[in-house]
Formats: sequence, structure tokens, C-alpha cells
Amino acid sequence: MPRWFLALMVCLLPAAGRGDVTCAEMQVALHVPPPVGAVSEDPDGPLGCSRKALEMFALNTVAVAEAAPVTDLSQLHGAWLGDLVLPYLLGITVPGQEVLVFAPGDEPDTVRVTQYWMRALTLPHSPLWSDEGQYAGVAAEATLEHDGDGRFKVAGFGESLRYGTLRLEGPRSYDLLVKAQLNHFELPFSLGRAGDVLVLDGALRDPTTRDQRAYKRTYTRIAPEAAVLALATVLTFELSQARYMDCLAHQITEGQGPLFDALGEGGLPSLEHFVRESVGDAMVIDRLSGQLRSATDEAERKRLREVLRASAEARVAQFSDPDRRAFIARMMEASGGFCPDFF
Repeated sequence: MPRWFLALMVCLLPAAGRGDVTCAEMQVALHVPPPVGAVSEDPDGPLGCSRKALEMFALNTVAVAEAAPVTDLSQLHGAWLGDLVLPYLLGITVPGQEVLVFAPGDEPDTVRVTQYWMRALTLPHSPLWSDEGQYAGVAAEATLEHDGDGRFKVAGFGESLRYGTLRLEGPRSYDLLVKAQLNHFELPFSLGRAGDVLVLDGALRDPTTRDQRAYKRTYTRIAPEAAVLALATVLTFELSQARYMDCLAHQITEGQGPLFDALGEGGLPSLEHFVRESVGDAMVIDRLSGQLRSATDEAERKRLREVLRASAEARVAQFSDPDRRAFIARMMEASGGFCPDFF
């Protein structure tokens, strides 16, 4: 994010996202370090933060300064959650999080990367969830070649790069903007690491002039299942993605926090089973409802109505279990304290 844009946001939104939260609470919840050589707290600032502290919610400049080039590709393996959260924390954009997942490549000095754009809401014409509650919002996939000293490029002269075909956002103009901002792999780039923070140093090509503009992104390591589980929890319990998704992903990664206090003995397995089942069932019902709306043959409409009725009855039967009802009630009651309320 350009510094002039950050400065503009701070000037135009002096009271945005203030609530009763302190900057320190936001930093802890989102794993954002304090700025070096500057105070974090500003009671009159957005999120209760000073301008220098706010910059850290867009780019972890501490990690940028400390990062060493990635030379051992195993350092990349796993999931990384994007640190660029400030625009939607301030209400400038709708919430959406980038996640990079790295895995070993098939050849020496290669690594596979899958890039996701995490959105709780799904579009009827472009469902981001499967009937089994699996997330499908892939933005791009590629095999990367390591050129040494932290430099990477897409293997096979770019042939291994595949872009996702799903629409990630509702308005087409915003969907294209998001995909342009996620376009990390078109040109060679560098990857560095500072502890559990990944630093991407790349360039974007202007589509008109072909000029290149340098930029940086930072990502924080999370547990492999953390992002999808956090997002499914947001969707199932109708929580704010801006407030809860990143915060819950970090709690799931650490295995502690208010979420775990509410889960009790069942722990994460009970949550994962419930939210994946809930999201999958919702996708099935949405798909069948869409088919019913578009069906013209009366026999087919009758069949779809019967299938929908059976699906709804099965869903109701699931909620007749006292333990499940108690779990839902406990989660709903505790959800207000899972993450800082900065609205």
C-alpha cells in the first residue's frame, strides 16, 4: 500500500474503527508488532493507534528490515496469512484475506504455491465453498523455481502458472482490482523470512505502459487449517469477517484464546466438524434452491422440492441433539468476546 494512500486514509477517517479498543489489543489479536522507535497508542486515532502503528497493519516493516533471503525451501512450507488488513479494518474496502500455501515441488529447487482469496460470502454464480464445506477460492497456483539468494520465478517459462476461474468478489470491477493486487507471480520476485513472517518483494506491471512498480507484502505463518476454519466459523455463526477472521486464525494457530475457552473439551475437532457440515449443508440448499428457481419442467420442480424438503428436515433433526444445541448456544454467547470490538 503506498504511504500516501495510508496517510490519506488516516486523515480522512480520524475516528474510524475506534470503539473502546486500544491499539495494544488490536496488535495482540492480529499479531501486529509495535513500530520501532514510535509509540503505538493514540486514543484519538483510528483503532486507537498512532500513524506509525497503523502502518504496521498494512506492512510489517519490522520484518521487512530484518528478513533474510529464503535459501532453504522447507522454510516456506505451510500456510501464510496476509498482513494487509488496514483497508477493511478502517472500512475502506470489504474484508478479504490473502493466504499463500507452499508445498514441496516435484523437482529440486522448486516449491508449489497455492494462493487463496478468503471471503466468507459466496456468490450464486461462483460458489467459493464445496458441498463438503471445503474452501475453493483459489486465485492462482504455480510451481516456483528458486534462482538463489531468495529469488523466485514461475517454473517452465511461466507455463506452470494457473489462475483460478472463480469470481472472488461481487462487482466485476472490484473482482478485477483484487485479482490485479494478487498478481504476484507474473514477474520474478524475492522471498525473505524473519521468524514467522514472510516478506514478498515483487513488481507489478502497468497494463498500459508496461512499466514496473515495486511493492512489498508481508505474511504471518498460521496453522494449515487455521484460515479455512476461521472463515467457516465466521460464516456459520454470522460473524463479521473484518473483526473475526484474522483474529480467530491466529488463535487457532496458537491453540489458545477466548475461542478455546468457549469450545471446552471438544476443542477444535468439534468446531471443525460442525462448521464444515453447516457450510456444506448451506451450499447444497443454495444450489438446489437455484436449480428450483430455474427449472421449468414440473416433474423436475417436484423432485427438487422433495430433495429440498428432505435436506431441510435432516438439518432440523441434527439440531434436535441436546449437545449440539448446547454447543451452538455456548458459541453464540461467547462470540462477542472472541476478538476486540473496534467498530
